[in-house]
Amino acid sequence: MTNIRVEMSEWLFNAGIVGLVNILKYAGNEVRYDGQSIEFDSDYLEGFENKYFGYLIDTYEKTLAWYRIVSFKDFISNHEKNEYKDFDVHELNRLNDYIGSGSKAGSLKYYLKSNSYKSGYELIESVLNPLNLEKEINPVKIKKGQAIADILKDIKIEIGKIKTIIGYFQLEETKKYLGCKNVIYTIINKSWSGVSFLNSQTKEKNMYKDFKDYFVKDALVYLDTSQNNNKYRCFSCDRKMKDMNSNLSFMNFTGFDANRKPSNVWNFKNDIAICPICKLIYSCVPAGFTYTYNRGIFINENHSVENCVRINRRIRTEVFKDTGNQNSTFRALSVSIGEAINESNRYEYSDIQVVRYDDNNGNPMYRFNILSKKSISIINNCKDDLDHLVKCGFKEINTYYSVYEEIMKNILNNENLFLLLHKMISIKLTNTKNATFNSTHLNYLQRINLEFLKGAGMMENIEKDLLKSYRIAGYYLREAYVKKNSNNKLNGISYRLLNSLKTNNPNMFMDTVLNCYLYTGKQVPNFLIDCLRDAVTYKTIGYAFVSGLIEDKTNRTSGGND
Repeated sequence: MTNIRVEMSEWLFNAGIVGLVNILKYAGNEVRYDGQSIEFDSDYLEGFENKYFGYLIDTYEKTLAWYRIVSFKDFISNHEKNEYKDFDVHELNRLNDYIGSGSKAGSLKYYLKSNSYKSGYELIESVLNPLNLEKEINPVKIKKGQAIADILKDIKIEIGKIKTIIGYFQLEETKKYLGCKNVIYTIINKSWSGVSFLNSQTKEKNMYKDFKDYFVKDALVYLDTSQNNNKYRCFSCDRKMKDMNSNLSFMNFTGFDANRKPSNVWNFKNDIAICPICKLIYSCVPAGFTYTYNRGIFINENHSVENCVRINRRIRTEVFKDTGNQNSTFRALSVSIGEAINESNRYEYSDIQVVRYDDNNGNPMYRFNILSKKSISIINNCKDDLDHLVKCGFKEINTYYSVYEEIMKNILNNENLFLLLHKMISIKLTNTKNATFNSTHLNYLQRINLEFLKGAGMMENIEKDLLKSYRIAGYYLREAYVKKNSNNKLNGISYRLLNSLKTNNPNMFMDTVLNCYLYTGKQVPNFLIDCLRDAVTYKTIGYAFVSGLIEDKTNRTSGGND
């Protein structure tokens, strides 16, 4: 037995360390923390391939195609207990959607015929042949004029076939191999590819053996062999090694093929190589990141391994609480980072690196942000306001944008929210159908923006209650126009005000507003004079005023609400 010590380094290696710790702890193995390093026994690498896949399968179980197949047993069980008394056309549609067809992505027949599952069937010892079962099962058709009772016999026959298929998928070996196939193509390939079971040329059908042979065996042999006389050094950990055969080419978006692109390295000679221990650690990056939908997140808190593991575990817990929401990674960041920051004074003088994996537009990449003390303060202070915006969004052309996500991106990028405010108000004016928010939500957004501006040393004399008064003033001006039966003029006025805000023209804004108050005979609010003070104050007051002025059919009394 050898004691293995691993020290923190750059963000990708740290993600691998967190993944390694998660896997070992999942298997019940002891990991000893020592500041920015960990220690564990080499014996724990025996059977590491089972621990590796076991952790990923159990962690992401409810997101896997395997789970979507077996979870249908609850649907069947409920109707069998109730003797199909509540089985109606709606339930028939659910059944048929589940069965689907070979070409309908996400359906039972689609999964059974998928190439990844076909190769996995060979590893499972069973008398059943899923491909034959797929041919036998079909959606149940109901003809015009027929009742459910007329086709109940056919329904039960198809459900019987489904129960057989589910029984096959509940086998321990099925979950082991088909669940493994799922995590390979939905989790692991987001971090690395091109080697082991992700090498298209591999001849080994057993993924567990392939991973063991490529990653684990090399590490065990390395530990059992003396390295004292070797002249090469590992690029990551500086351990001695005998050759330069292993490099980072298998890591997505970070490595490169040193054989095909020698100009990527100094003087056309590759000096970037890693030892088998580091190669194994880099393979654990998928277990260090937290993935949901087409996104992933890792918090590179590099003061200590223990803190890094803790905060990323908290992120994962929060993400899996809300897997049905595309904002789950940002909400997890909002909730978890604030809690972790409050645990230690050392964060008072340190920034934290946030690494996000983003594959929204079919172009996967890593995005990096530094979560500063200011950003942390904004997130903590605006938690309630952010929570009110979780379900808000808008559609622009053919793309849907989450307001929560856009706010978090701006905070991470240290950008104010004026542009987002302008876009949302404009959309509310032009096409209400594309906006799932109201004036009250705009107020929450303005409160967050005010907090951001205060963090930047601006707007320190304006409180959140004043934002409400600016908005109410706009609301009552709108009501005055309605009483004069001139509400048809409000859209044009709003457009002029928005244009003056966009072009940073306070004089145009004041001229328009003064004419409005002159027309209605109302007294001009004193605070409008502050619009001439500076650009930030002008925009803060202006957008709050316009958000109260715009027509809001979904919330006509929003002008007076928080």
